[in-house]
Parts: sequence; structure tokens; C-alpha cells
Amino acid sequence: MSKSLFTLAAALVGVALAPAQAASLPSIHDAYGEEDHDIANCAAEVPRNDVQLASGRIVAIDPAAGRITLDYRPLPLLPEGGVRIFTVEDPASLKGLSAGDRVRFEVEREGRGFVVTRLENSN
Repeated sequence: MSKSLFTLAAALVGVALAPAQAASLPSIHDAYGEEDHDIANCAAEVPRNDVQLASGRIVAIDPAAGRITLDYRPLPLLPEGGVRIFTVEDPASLKGLSAGDRVRFEVEREGRGFVVTRLENSN
């Protein structure tokens, strides 16, 4: 039993020291004289225009309620595709659109629903 306790203690010490050892190792970027960038900074550097927009067709628009019904292809966030009513972040973006128009859009999850955060006419 004491041998298993010793093994457990040694493993815990190894786990406790691992972050300190990893922090002291040089990164591959340091070897080439480049700066380290974390994921958050890389995501912030991508311009909004470069985001892949989803495509779909407008089925109905309710400008007073700020909602749009879209027939869309599967998306990473909504892999089933189909027809769905979305809330629109900026109801002014519905101006000039009508049923049957093809659109490109960006959607984000908000609570239990989904919100269209960007909408472009692609006719």
C-alpha cells in the first residue's frame, strides 16, 4: 500500500510542476524571432468582411417585430438547415428586402434563440 501512495504522490508532484516546466520552454515562434499570439488576438485580427456568410432565401419578413423567416442550408450553428424565424439584431437591415430575395447572413446564438447579426441582399 505504501508503494501505491508513493506513486500517487510522485504523480501529483509531476502534475503540479508541469505548468511551470511548460512555461519555461521556448516556443517555436521564439526560435524564429516572431511574437507569440494567443487565440483571442488572432480572432480579433480577422476583419468582419472575411467571415463566411451563410446563404438562404427570404420566406417572410415582419419589420415591425424585427423578425425574418429564412429558408437556409445547413450551418455550423444550425446543422439541420430548413426554414426558421430569426430575430434581426438591426431591424433597419430589413429595409428594401422582400420575400423571395436571396440573402447572405450571419447568425449567432442568443439564449434559446438565434439572432441574425448581419444581412446582405445577394440578388
